[in-house]
Amino acid sequence: MKVSYLFFLLLLHTGLAAQLTLERVIDDFVTSPALEHATVGIAVREVASGRQIAGRNAELSLIPASTQKLLTTAAAMDLLGADYRFRTRLVAGGDIDAGTLTGDLFIIGGGDPTLGSPYMDGVADLETVLENWVAAIQERGIRRITGAIVGDGSYYGTAGTGRGWPWSDLGNYYGAGVHGLNLNENAYYLSFTQRPAQGSTPPVSGTDPAIPGLRFINELRSGPANSGDNAYIFGAPYNYDHYVRGTIPRGSGQFRIRGAIPDPPLLAAQLLREKLTKAGIRVDEPATCRRLFAGTIRNGEQLLETFSPTLAEIADRTNMRSVNLYAEGLLREMNKAAGTPAHELDDTDVIVDWLEKRGLPTSSVRLRDGSGLDPRNFFSPSFMTAFLVDRAGAERWLETIPVAGRSGSLRNTLRGTAAEGRVRAKSGTVNAVRAYAGYVDRPDGQRLAFSVVVNNYSNSSLGVSQLLYGLMRDLVTARL
Repeated sequence: MKVSYLFFLLLLHTGLAAQLTLERVIDDFVTSPALEHATVGIAVREVASGRQIAGRNAELSLIPASTQKLLTTAAAMDLLGADYRFRTRLVAGGDIDAGTLTGDLFIIGGGDPTLGSPYMDGVADLETVLENWVAAIQERGIRRITGAIVGDGSYYGTAGTGRGWPWSDLGNYYGAGVHGLNLNENAYYLSFTQRPAQGSTPPVSGTDPAIPGLRFINELRSGPANSGDNAYIFGAPYNYDHYVRGTIPRGSGQFRIRGAIPDPPLLAAQLLREKLTKAGIRVDEPATCRRLFAGTIRNGEQLLETFSPTLAEIADRTNMRSVNLYAEGLLREMNKAAGTPAHELDDTDVIVDWLEKRGLPTSSVRLRDGSGLDPRNFFSPSFMTAFLVDRAGAERWLETIPVAGRSGSLRNTLRGTAAEGRVRAKSGTVNAVRAYAGYVDRPDGQRLAFSVVVNNYSNSSLGVSQLLYGLMRDLVTARL
């Protein structure tokens, strides 16, 4: 179906929404030709009473994509506290005498997912983080380190990614795993020099930051002008041979995509060693990481300790911008606080147990990660709305959810409609999955909780998105 026709349907529905019942609005959505081959689930509840007032396939377990982050952030804010902070330490692993550290220097991560983030408000960027580490070493009078700079990411073990994450995601920024020591949101920019001829290969021109040893097998092609980013990086954690496939637009400038750093703890040590050398501080051994370190671990003098923003602020970015890295960090930190062994820190029972203790129905729930990136997560729309009703009084958590026409991923959506400022919802998108879950504040003062999930659609993502926007708009004005 052409997108223009879908827009026509949306405009027609908008004009009739105030005269249509909620059941009719939902029926029109579910029976849309654009969703003919899809599986659709919808649930709508009154927040005040908790009563489900409308739905279709509300009890069907469906893939929720990133709407699952609502569960992870809510559990983390409750179990760890909104003011919880992660810490990172710079520690001398030996004696310091006459300007010489006899031993190794450790960067000891405590799971902070925001360390060196270029996007998180109030956080020192990567360059500043490195400069602060160098300054702390200089202030202690160290001019030589006889050992190595060691990036210690052992806090969370080595399993940074989800168990079932697709191979096609792992090399890209949204598939960056979380480590005990994270840096720059564990992502880098990969730049290409565009070529004017369609079908030609645009050469790699570099990465930012530079990553020693990272090699690209470039199978990229130049697509039509203005065709956008259709490039993917295929690689795995701790692997330094990455393939680049797909297309970027033909042209004559530079074009950037984002990839996942293969080993963030190692890169942190490498970048710090480079900075120290430039500052005139000698480091005798090559940089390494705790995973590869063959030396003796010594917990000596602490040179610097830094802390992340509060967990509530981290949850803001997790939900507003749907950052998988942050959600996975919150999952592992909840397990860490509960005493879970390092090899099980990606276990989701900590969230399910929390839900069950709150009396929520979990028979439809299967969680395999904290972010929703795993394609085998599922739960029902009815469960999601029951959860939303339960959390409706958690004001600080509610602030983490995007508002239509105002903030986050909905900032430019539904502006100038009845939904602007009245719909607060988290989106979810993975391959052939679109979902939204959140709240609707109606003009009569009534608040509704809703969940809508579309799985396995064969129409365009744009067309499905427009239908979802229309549904959220109509939830504001339809007769109940």
